[in-house]
Amino acid sequence: MSFQVQSETLRTHATVWDGHAEDAATAGTTIEPGVGKGADFGYLAGLYGVADHYDTWTTAMATALDDAERCFRYIAAALVSTANHYDDTDATVATDMATLDAMI
Repeated sequence: MSFQVQSETLRTHATVWDGHAEDAATAGTTIEPGVGKGADFGYLAGLYGVADHYDTWTTAMATALDDAERCFRYIAAALVSTANHYDDTDATVATDMATLDAMI
């Protein structure tokens, strides 16, 4: 029995993950100007810890978005790599699977 890997489907899914990576990058760029700017809320915000909480939260969000972008790009690259590997394997087999199936 044989199976056929749908390598083009893997590549299609890779583009979806690339899109998610772009979305994460865009969100990161959007929040970047406000990251760590808790002091801009003024003296009272600093006095009561609001500024520190804001800085912690925005830094965590920026880190999460950066991590998400890198992970999504990794998933996309892994899917394309897997598709390429299967294509190379299919192209280099000595006997095609249809011939082997007919031999059984």
